[in-house]
Amino acid sequence: MALPFVVMRARNDMPLIRDTLAALSAQHVRHRLLVFDNASTDGSRDAAAAHGATIIDVPEGAYVPGRVLNEAMHRSEGDIVTFVNADCTPIGRNWLGALLSGFDAAGVAAVFGRQDPRPLCHPLWARDTLEAYGDGARQQRWRCCFSMAASAIRRDVWRWLPFDEALCYSEDIDWTWRARQRGFSIRYAAEARATHSHNYTPGQLYRRQHGEGKAEAHIFTWSRWRRSLIRYAVLPYARQVVADLAWCIRERRLDAAAAAPLLRLIATTGRWRGFIEGLREESSREIRTTRNA
Repeated sequence: MALPFVVMRARNDMPLIRDTLAALSAQHVRHRLLVFDNASTDGSRDAAAAHGATIIDVPEGAYVPGRVLNEAMHRSEGDIVTFVNADCTPIGRNWLGALLSGFDAAGVAAVFGRQDPRPLCHPLWARDTLEAYGDGARQQRWRCCFSMAASAIRRDVWRWLPFDEALCYSEDIDWTWRARQRGFSIRYAAEARATHSHNYTPGQLYRRQHGEGKAEAHIFTWSRWRRSLIRYAVLPYARQVVADLAWCIRERRLDAAAAAPLLRLIATTGRWRGFIEGLREESSREIRTTRNA
């Protein structure tokens, strides 16, 4: 029986990639590792090669998320393909097994696991990680929640629905959303735990939120109310800051409480501006389509 494939995406992830490679080596489920390295200069590529992985080099400036994911599916084998980011370190020896066991029904398109923040993660970003990928309680109220960083997808669904290569952010949200619209289910495996988080600088925070807001405009349909400044930006900002302050007081992290209003403002501003850009692009696309019809 052929070994299942695990696909890793890497770019200058030392020293975390060493921990992730070691955790993969310890998995109960034997597998083959395929690493897409995006022009790493810190030894990440060498570490993966020493681990025995098959390396696919992605040149500087050529990384497009959807394109890499589609290429990974073409180069791998098996009904189920697992994905893990180089800085997303599995916890325990059954991480891979727990993800694969989620595909016990034909209608399951993808499974994703729990992510715990790293010990030195900024308190606000740690709270975001736990809220999105902790016990799974909040996900039931969200429009769509998924993370490619620690996940697995079914090949026959991908053949029907390849990843969108035009998106630069949220390609995983787009893919799972389209799958759900066609009747497939997305499962969350809380027992498939990994350690994964980021400490964003203000500039990195703005750029990421800008990219995700722009992608959201393309992925979902928006009523007049849902795309308004009040509904999309002002109300979520207020709710987020209030929740941050309550959490920081409860956790006795007053330093983070003081930073919350400004950091959330940076994030909200970036997301709103990206969202508006995305809406304008969608409007232009619709006009061109109408003219060409």
